[in-house]
Amino acid sequence: MLDILAIVAPVFLVVMVGYVAARLRVVSDGDVDAILRFTTRVAVAALLFRAAATLDLGARLDPVALSAYYLPAFATFALGILAARTVFGQRPGESVAAGFTALFANSLFLGLPIVERAYGADALPYALAIIAIHAPIMYFLGIVTMEVSARDGSGLAAGMRKVAWSMSHNPLVLSVGAGMGWNLLGLPLPAPAEEALRLLAAAALPLGMFGIGATLTRYRFGGNWGETGVFVLLAVAVRPFLVALLAFQVLRIDPVAAKVTVMMGAMPGGVNIYLFAAMYRRGEALAANALLVGTVAGIATITLWLAYLG
Repeated sequence: MLDILAIVAPVFLVVMVGYVAARLRVVSDGDVDAILRFTTRVAVAALLFRAAATLDLGARLDPVALSAYYLPAFATFALGILAARTVFGQRPGESVAAGFTALFANSLFLGLPIVERAYGADALPYALAIIAIHAPIMYFLGIVTMEVSARDGSGLAAGMRKVAWSMSHNPLVLSVGAGMGWNLLGLPLPAPAEEALRLLAAAALPLGMFGIGATLTRYRFGGNWGETGVFVLLAVAVRPFLVALLAFQVLRIDPVAAKVTVMMGAMPGGVNIYLFAAMYRRGEALAANALLVGTVAGIATITLWLAYLG
């Protein structure tokens, strides 16, 4: 157990450092915004471009293995919407925002460093294959469902335009697309370029973890604790349980790939669950609660999942 805590604790300590630094005003809101802009637009873009450009597409972009992650995520999204509607009596739009808290995992800034520390650099391609298509798929599903469900939504066509515009201006999507294009050309990255990308990518995860902690100071608890607990449990317990069932028992994918997939599914929701709620002005209090409670609960649940998987 101490070995497992040694994997998890440093990641969450960096998150805590970010939180404390922002709370004590060691870094201002403007500093945090600048850090996050650099992290997402430069460092993470470099990481994803390099990963996509050098990824073994045939071995890693395996639809069967990817389905072990995405099908359970879709299932918990549906379960979240159903629970919000039938158990908590939420309106259609609020229900979709609630379901999104069980759909979108923090696979990049928490999942990637934990997978690397737990299973080594050789396991990272399995995680990167999930991350490469994560945001486009999850936002597409969330926006389409919201536009279809919400009574005062702007309509499906407008929702699709919103998806297309957002994805076409998203530096992470663009970097993955460019990396995939380079990969398909079959050309190796020039050594100086690859080294420059490696140096930039090295900054992505620590800055991202720090940024997560710093942004947590912007949200406040509010709403029903029981309701929050249900959606956090969907994200950190039900979703990884379904991933494990599918990966190990049904699809029987490669054992390392299965462990990585379960751990990626075990991550709590990131800032995107709040951004989605805020974009539609629905369920923002629940999303903020799920973000804060999920991040704290993740310290325990991620440790337990690592202990179970070995």
